[in-house]
Amino acid sequence: MATELCQYCGADLDAVPPREETGYLYGVECRRCPPERRRSQVLRRAERVAALSCPDCGAELAPAEKHPDVLVVKEMTYEICAACGAQCGVARVRKLRDVAGGVM
Repeated sequence: MATELCQYCGADLDAVPPREETGYLYGVECRRCPPERRRSQVLRRAERVAALSCPDCGAELAPAEKHPDVLVVKEMTYEICAACGAQCGVARVRKLRDVAGGVM
């Protein structure tokens, strides 16, 4: 467990352990965006996705886990406070793809 108290509501996480929820992070750097607007972005999704859209230019990035503009894919296991429902920590991280060389 990442912490003993929920940072949002102060609930004792030792007394009432948080539940776990899995989600996915996609680290994207879209080459179709103009160079002056291009930046690294982390897109959070509740489930694994087949395709992503660049939030800036709208370009489709598919297949999401093999597209050259998708540099990192991580499976995240979050701790969710039983009292307030807020994400209060990260229990586990599993890299599914990392071609960013540890930058993202």
